[in-house]
Amino acid sequence: MSALERVLTVLEGKIPDRVPSFILGGDCDFVYRFMNSPYKLTDEDMKQLENDKVSFMIPFIHSIVAKFSTPEVFAGGIDAKIDMCWSTTGGGLVKLDSFDKPLINNGGTFDVVVKEDGIPHSWYTGPALLKKEHIEEYWEKEKDLKPNPAVFRNLSRIRKTMLEKYDIVVSQGITGPFENCVFGIGHANFARFARKDPSFLQQHIDFQWETIEEPSLKLLMNQKPDVVMCGDDYGFNRGLQISVKQWRKYIKPKLAEYIKYAHDGGTKFVVHSCGNIGQIFPDFVEIGIDGVESLKPKNNDLKMYREKYPEITLIGTIDDSEMLIYESPKYVRNSVKESIKVLGKKGGYIPGPTNFLLDQPPENIVALFKAIQEFGKIY
Repeated sequence: MSALERVLTVLEGKIPDRVPSFILGGDCDFVYRFMNSPYKLTDEDMKQLENDKVSFMIPFIHSIVAKFSTPEVFAGGIDAKIDMCWSTTGGGLVKLDSFDKPLINNGGTFDVVVKEDGIPHSWYTGPALLKKEHIEEYWEKEKDLKPNPAVFRNLSRIRKTMLEKYDIVVSQGITGPFENCVFGIGHANFARFARKDPSFLQQHIDFQWETIEEPSLKLLMNQKPDVVMCGDDYGFNRGLQISVKQWRKYIKPKLAEYIKYAHDGGTKFVVHSCGNIGQIFPDFVEIGIDGVESLKPKNNDLKMYREKYPEITLIGTIDDSEMLIYESPKYVRNSVKESIKVLGKKGGYIPGPTNFLLDQPPENIVALFKAIQEFGKIY
């Protein structure tokens, strides 16, 4: 099977030739570690990747993902094939008179820092729309918030390059409705408006849907993606970030619209969502989600999910916060084998790290993907 056939077979609830593999990507720290390891991209690798126009963009690290290919596909490949990765767009920036710095298009702030070791980092740092007048000023920037079609054409080019040159599926999507909302107004405002001014909160969620999310989904689906995967973190270690009642009232209807766009376009839909999210798995089944990615094993009853919700493919599940950092490659290999035996018996499983790679030793990541190759036919 090709990587695309393998991934789609699993997302359709069938059994493939072997368990597929998945990676979200990696931060600058992991790229630094990888490029100082025996697996690093060589000058010859870089020339081929540049010639093939493979993206070097962090955190999606498609150039490093390609390095995991077999030598038959990529001359410098390390033979630890990755079947599916991710690429998304968070949109552009917007300038409000109330703030000195530009904001992310959902109303959040970001920063770029360089640590003492010289490694840079760029990340979301907090909500900016903390007052009603900030939110109302944000609404006035409707024209500036419209998505750029060129960004989605570039996503399509990246997807086609990786599939045609390296047999790697690039799942693609946009930020989900919950993160778009709370990244801009913050969790405290979400809770306050939900309690004291629900119509105002709904108006803001509807504004982001009509201005950013729906137009972005239309542009995305025009490019005919192979798999749609959107990021929307609903959980933390002990449960949901908001009450399940609020999630079902404000977020679930919009998420269902995301899924409808994907399915109407003939595409499978996957959601990346960190934390303990078992409380809303029945809702995921109801609205037709095909796969859920992340699923840190310490926070989620993975065996129960597999047995109770066979309609949903489990993606990720290999602990990146402890095991992949501190354990040996041999331990990682045995753990992956056990995960495949428990979760992949009847299909419905695509293992990989639970989140973006940060400070994990590259040898453990190589061991992970080699183990999937070695034990992936266990059913």
